[in-house]
Order: sequence, then C-alpha cells, then structure tokens
Amino acid sequence: MKFTQRKSATKTGIQVLVRPAVVDDAQAILNLKRGYIKNTTTLPLTLNEYPDDLKKETKLIKDYEESNNSIFLIAQHEQQLIGNLDLTGSKRIKTNHTAMIGMGIHQDWRNQGLGKILMECALDWAKNHSKITLVWLEVYATNTLGLHLYKSCGFKVGGIVENFFKEGKQYIDKIQLYQSL
Repeated sequence: MKFTQRKSATKTGIQVLVRPAVVDDAQAILNLKRGYIKNTTTLPLTLNEYPDDLKKETKLIKDYEESNNSIFLIAQHEQQLIGNLDLTGSKRIKTNHTAMIGMGIHQDWRNQGLGKILMECALDWAKNHSKITLVWLEVYATNTLGLHLYKSCGFKVGGIVENFFKEGKQYIDKIQLYQSL
C-alpha cells in the first residue's frame, strides 16, 4: 500500500522529508538505529542485540515493502536519515487488523517535533491505506517525552506491567498504549 512522501517542518521550522524506507537505505538505517540504541535508556535492547548486519536490514526493508498491513517510514533532513518509525502489522489472521509501533530518533533531533511528524504520517497511512484499525506500542514508564508524545497523538493507556524492564540495577514499569483508528 502506497505512502506518498511528505515534507513537514519541525518545531524550529527545519524542513524534513518523511518517506518509505527502500533497500538502498539499508546501511544508513542500520547506522541510524545503532546510533540511537548505543546510549539509550528507553529502548529494551542493547547494541549487541542489534547486529551490524546489512543483509538482515535489507531483508527487513523488503519485508515491509511486501506487507499490506505494515510500513517502515524514515525521516531525513537533506541527505541525512534522522529518524524512523515502523508500523508492524500482525501476521495472524485474527489480529491482522492490529499493528505495533516502534520508533527511534537521532539524538540531535529529539524534542523537535520529529516524533510527532513520524507518528502522524504513520497513523494517517494506517487510517487511509491499510486494514489496520488498532495500533499499539510499549514504552518505559521513565520515558516522559515519549509518553507525552503518544498521549498527544491520541493514545490511551491500556495497561502497566510493573518491573518489566531492567536498566542496570533499576526495574522500570512497561506502559502499553493503544489507539483505535
């Protein structure tokens, strides 16, 4: 299902382009992801768990391109990739109307409205070009910027799992959010 690329302005007026990922982006996407995973305290994986594997990243992009209920969007400024959002539809028959959102933003571009731009593009695509009727995501309870973003985009808290994540010696609750489209 098609997504028409979209230009948007950040909070500071900088123009960014949101478009679907293509295979030629694989190395740049891999670099972006490994960059924001490296020092994160709000994503449930480590750099060692996301290997520097171009073949796997290429296959991932191809899988999104071939799916009718999933999309992989990237944001770029000029030629630099600065963020990504994947809306991954369920492959199961009884739940293929649902999709999970995952997102990452380059450290230099956080808190500038890029997450909201990506989220609005993904939700618009889901509403108008797919069979998705429910989207959901999971977030660390300590990710106050993320929680604010998701709630401002219309997500509601569906549940909390206490002590789900472990960052160092600290346990952190997982909050599951959802939105009916």
